[in-house]
Amino acid sequence: MFAALISFVLLVRVVPVAAYPPSSPQETYLAHAQTGPSLNVSLCPGYTVVSKRQTDRGLVVQLSLAGPACNAFGHDILNLTVEVTYETSSRLHINIYDSARTQFTIPQDVISPSTGEDDPSLKDRSDLEFHYNSNPFEFWISRRWDPDGEPLFDTRARSLPPTPLPPVLPHDNSTALDGFPLVFEDQYLQLTSALPLGANIYGLGEVLASSGFRRDVGTDGGAGTIQTMWSVGTSDPIDENTYGSHPMYMEHRYDPKTSAQSRTASFTLGMDATSSCVFLPRTPPDIANLPL
Repeated sequence: MFAALISFVLLVRVVPVAAYPPSSPQETYLAHAQTGPSLNVSLCPGYTVVSKRQTDRGLVVQLSLAGPACNAFGHDILNLTVEVTYETSSRLHINIYDSARTQFTIPQDVISPSTGEDDPSLKDRSDLEFHYNSNPFEFWISRRWDPDGEPLFDTRARSLPPTPLPPVLPHDNSTALDGFPLVFEDQYLQLTSALPLGANIYGLGEVLASSGFRRDVGTDGGAGTIQTMWSVGTSDPIDENTYGSHPMYMEHRYDPKTSAQSRTASFTLGMDATSSCVFLPRTPPDIANLPL
């Protein structure tokens, strides 16, 4: 692991538009709080693996809440399913959902996702590899030909800066980052990935960004980025959400080992009937070179 490189984070926070009523069937799989939300994700226990099984095209992992519910901004969902599917030699699909399947998702007859190739050999020859730790559950994606290189997507705590981090917006304490566990609640989702220092991030639209096509990741004097994924009918405000919502990004990396080779990866973040925020925060100088 490159200690001086892995020091920025991509944090996806998703908030459903509508809450579920108390009489909802979700009561059977939610960890209910006796009081209001804690508003503190540092208390969230994350999830642990309870079972796994191989499939023809990947892997299915069952997760359970690893400790007392934190109920940060809703009610923690007790059991999750992670489906990993090798769709093509260059495309990997990771789907995390509530095992009871009571949360709303867009029906496939409305938007039919590409299923890729029906080829079991992709698990062994795909350019991408899925790895995970069991307790707490955390995963990372690497190139098969470069298993010891920087992961393309990395949710491991060892790769993330220590928390709490100060607010991305100094005047707004709600943008402080007080923990990076996997949080999956009925009204709040959180997933965090480490990024190389000075990452080249493009996408996360629709937005007219003051930083240009390359998003501000907090280097060279930048403040970082908070991107709201929620379509509004306004006329091109700077650094704010606008007409469309495109929850995908592309990262382009320079490979210092070859001084010539570059790597590009695209990520699509599934967000059904939700509003969401993507954080690309600045890491304080004393954290940027912290050994991992």
